[in-house]
Amino acid sequence: MNRREFLALGSASTLLPPRHIPRLAGDAPPSPSAGGQSSRSFVLVRSGFTRHADGSTVATSSQATVVRSFDSEGRLSAFVVPVGEHPNFRGAPLHLHHEQDEWIHAVAGEFVAEVGGVRMRLKPGDSLLMPMRIPHRWSAAVSHCGAIHLYTPAGLMDLSWDDHPNEAAPQTLDQRKAWFEKYGMTLLGDPLTKAEVDAVS
Repeated sequence: MNRREFLALGSASTLLPPRHIPRLAGDAPPSPSAGGQSSRSFVLVRSGFTRHADGSTVATSSQATVVRSFDSEGRLSAFVVPVGEHPNFRGAPLHLHHEQDEWIHAVAGEFVAEVGGVRMRLKPGDSLLMPMRIPHRWSAAVSHCGAIHLYTPAGLMDLSWDDHPNEAAPQTLDQRKAWFEKYGMTLLGDPLTKAEVDAVS
């Protein structure tokens, strides 16, 4: 494409209907336009913020939801463990997803993951796909860390982050299992212990 064609294309883009105007996180979720076509656009979530299921954003210093299922028509959801200080040896218990693949990318610090019984240490820049229906769990291995988690298709994953059980409140095993099943997962076991994390080089 030459410069004249590029400029002509750029000028024409200003004539697009208003439904193509990008929205920022905090705007109402997109709704289908006439004819059933999507009015999707980009969603910007600033550092230090998380999104609620209603599309609003609030400040956070812990886990941040950055892509909601309605942003991608159910194809993707994502959360971020912001780079910073987090409790050691905290993560997900042994579980599996019935319909979602999970991908984790270590941004800072170290994590230990177990997938299908194989344990590995993730260092900055490492990424790991944990396929659906394969038991897995992960844990922060050091206090200063950060990671990105993606789930596809989104399913109910982003809703589960809003409704996460209060870890300080006592829960029976049956209550925990029911919570996992509610969001398309099966709880299979405990989180990795400090000794298990430390044993992985």
